[in-house]
Amino acid sequence: MSLNFCILASGSSGNCSVIWTEKTAILIDCGCSAKYIVENLGSLDIALQSLTAVVITHAHMDHISASGLGLLRKNNIPIYLHEDIFRDIFRKYGNKLEECVTATFYENSRIKDIDVKYFDVYHKDTNISRAIGFSFSYVTNAKQYKVGYVTDTGKICDKIIKNLVDSDILVIESNYDRMMLDDSFRPYDNKRWVISDWGHLSNEDAAGAVCEIKRLSSNKDSLKYVFLAHISEHHNTPELAMQTTRETLLKKGVDDVKILTTKRKQKCATIRIAAN
Repeated sequence: MSLNFCILASGSSGNCSVIWTEKTAILIDCGCSAKYIVENLGSLDIALQSLTAVVITHAHMDHISASGLGLLRKNNIPIYLHEDIFRDIFRKYGNKLEECVTATFYENSRIKDIDVKYFDVYHKDTNISRAIGFSFSYVTNAKQYKVGYVTDTGKICDKIIKNLVDSDILVIESNYDRMMLDDSFRPYDNKRWVISDWGHLSNEDAAGAVCEIKRLSSNKDSLKYVFLAHISEHHNTPELAMQTTRETLLKKGVDDVKILTTKRKQKCATIRIAAN
């Protein structure tokens, strides 16, 4: 038995990941086109019909696209939604959402053999009222394995850290480099929102959060893999994001974490843990 995880796409042009076991397959966000999702799931030998559920972090279009929603509706794939996120999506897509199979997402839910817990993050504007992160837990041979997932948040608080400690795999936003953002073409109001508590996470803040999660994890073998996600195309680079986190970890004496950067329209390497 194994727990498998793959990021299919990450960034403002679309976000989608999948976590699966032999019994369960959960899609995290569906912000890409239906064609892209189907093709990339197929490359992992995951048939669309075998998807158990979809969970959504928030209602921005890069996390739930019209094409992605249509795919879920057409194939009757259950969407687990927080009630506030349901309302945000309904305001955008209306009856298209009502025609989908939806389920209320409780703070702690079990989807077959994967426990899913959501927690609030700091990401909000005039189009969305709530955004959430996730932790996914799977137990085999009396040992728990965990994936932590936060792709959009303006800041990291103690509660978010608490939900991410002891993750074997961590996905965390590393959206912008402050100097590149300041020098970018973006309007002042947009820059102000990006750096606010309700915008996105900087490289420095992401790196600090990774260090704190590693420090507080009771299992010192945890945090084997860290994916730096939602890297801005215009005010960041994968190299800068990775350098910032790597150097911050090394200053704390941490050298046993594999750091990876996500791609905008290219799936990342599949990580398989808990294999017998």
